[in-house]
Amino acid sequence: MSREIAILSIGAASEKPGDPRAVGERSTILPHLKSAMHPSTRTVATVLVAAIVASVLMWQQLHGGVPAHSFMARDDMPAISNWWGILTLPLVTWLALGSVTARVARGDVTTRTASLSAVGAAIYGAILATAFALGYSDIPRLQVNAAPLLALAFPIYRAEYIWGFVLSLSYTFGGVLPLLIAGVLALLGVVLHLGPRLLLRRFRRKD
Repeated sequence: MSREIAILSIGAASEKPGDPRAVGERSTILPHLKSAMHPSTRTVATVLVAAIVASVLMWQQLHGGVPAHSFMARDDMPAISNWWGILTLPLVTWLALGSVTARVARGDVTTRTASLSAVGAAIYGAILATAFALGYSDIPRLQVNAAPLLALAFPIYRAEYIWGFVLSLSYTFGGVLPLLIAGVLALLGVVLHLGPRLLLRRFRRKD
């Protein structure tokens, strides 16, 4: 961030008055700098997530206790308490929004695209969690089987996808298991989404 400001300052000092190229460059750089210099959204979102998680945990504590979840819902696996969510979910929020903010500042993604990606992942995760909680096991199984196809079409390894997916699963599965699931899906996304594209670029360069 400071490097970008320094570059902009040097360019402003060296440019000639009325130079149309300089005006065009500033009009391209300044919106990215403005978006990067406003971390309030990231902070507010992190605090909001922490407050919601804390409220849910307190409600659970007062109504039978905070539940714990084991991997694959198996009794022979160690159970992980939902209390971990007070640490993991705000942390994921902070890191994910930091990644998105940096990519928006570089011009790699727009805020609208990142927001839609997060919402789409959250809806996908909410359907999975709701179906699982209601006992419709065929729906989550279908969604898991569809994950490779989604990984080919969408960059599900990016922070906004992981963030939306993890938050939507957290009420049903706690604050740790969704991270493990999202980690596996992110790795799958890297292999299936980036792999073919990198190979295609290499073949094009050889041609």
